[in-house]
Amino acid sequence: NCYAKREMLNYTVVMRECECLHEPIEGYAGIANLLLIVVSLPLISFVGVVLNFFNIFIFCEQKNTAAKYLTALSCSDVGVCMAGIFVICSDSLRAHSFVIDQVFVFLLPKIIPLGLFFQMLSVYITVLAAFDCFYSVYCGTKCEPKRSTWAPRVLALVVISVAAYNIVQFGDLQAIECLHPDNYTLFELCPTEMRVSETYVIVYKGYLYALSMAFLPFVLLTFLTVSIIVMLRRKNDTMDKAEKQDCEDDGGNNPVVLLLVVLLFLCCNLTSLLVNVFEMLKFKMAFEAEAVLIDIGNFLVVINATANFFVYMGSSEEFRGAFYDRVRKIWRPKSTRLPLLHDHRIRLFNRNPVASSI
Repeated sequence: NCYAKREMLNYTVVMRECECLHEPIEGYAGIANLLLIVVSLPLISFVGVVLNFFNIFIFCEQKNTAAKYLTALSCSDVGVCMAGIFVICSDSLRAHSFVIDQVFVFLLPKIIPLGLFFQMLSVYITVLAAFDCFYSVYCGTKCEPKRSTWAPRVLALVVISVAAYNIVQFGDLQAIECLHPDNYTLFELCPTEMRVSETYVIVYKGYLYALSMAFLPFVLLTFLTVSIIVMLRRKNDTMDKAEKQDCEDDGGNNPVVLLLVVLLFLCCNLTSLLVNVFEMLKFKMAFEAEAVLIDIGNFLVVINATANFFVYMGSSEEFRGAFYDRVRKIWRPKSTRLPLLHDHRIRLFNRNPVASSI
């Protein structure tokens, strides 16, 4: 026993040195990161969450098929905006705060895949909305029952497929305890063996990601957008004024609304597409230039998730009216609500038309 105790005293644990420290970015890339990601992004993300909840409440009340896709898109955009705060912004803040770094080093391996899930989900719901818009313009109102039947099914299929594709990314990162060069211990965020595997990086993170998140959506959306524009121009030449007015007043089912949503998506995701193309072509950029492009791409993704509200406000009279009605209900003083409650109480107990008007 004494020998065993002596051996335990002589035993020293050798802790690995830190290899994945998250250091602040210097130069103009650091300034861009501070202004875009640390300062501006949380504010825009918070506004985006609030506005997307308005979108959800308003589109849930509409009965047309397009509103189902726009409701699903708004739900997904809430997740994108939340990821802007808890993934993109928090990851940048880790370089400036030890406490935030040590908290999020355990959270990021779980919430980064969720952020990527919502980002991909928004992409493919936009593609579905574009397909639905194309089909509605091509077939007209006669295909509305079929569109309404298939909308929940294809949305569920996309949610399951996107979740299955992204679930593997929960094994990308891990928190490891290490020894800092200044001789104190901390936890750092490091890639797992799977994440640094050459096959995984080339096939999954390289070709598959570029294909599923960049090339395929852009090709499909570009083709559908051009086709919709051509068909709308042909229809406008043959429609009379009354039909045009009915189309414009059709709220979320108006093809122009969906078309603008798709165009906004293409514009805001162009930077991310360029970054993926450069990586695929192995085009070497300066580190600072690449960091700035990535920050701009992340910033525009959240802008896209937030700005859809303004597209709906600017292009749909039905959406505008519903939004103003909801705002008036929220901000209406209590004194103006009491007579309404009293009037409803009278109507419940006395259905006599004369009594109900007192």
